[in-house]
Amino acid sequence: MGWRGLKDREILARSENHPFDVFITADKNLPYQQNLASRVITIVVLDSSSTRPDRLLPLMRQVSTMISSLPVGSAVRINDAGEVVSISP
Repeated sequence: MGWRGLKDREILARSENHPFDVFITADKNLPYQQNLASRVITIVVLDSSSTRPDRLLPLMRQVSTMISSLPVGSAVRINDAGEVVSISP
């Protein structure tokens, strides 16, 4: 897609202009570094102790089951225990 090297704000802006419904990231600092209040894309932050696939896979399974119930423009954090918490903009 040619997005390598882009800043977080640029990636978020591009993802909103593409046919994406959800932006999923393991960047736990994203909510603190970006203004998520004005976003029209749903954001899911995987708050895992590791980005190893065996740690992220259970979280991705949970995301796949709940993704259709997330409101457009919402932002949530999912931790290793499977707890889903809304991220306040």
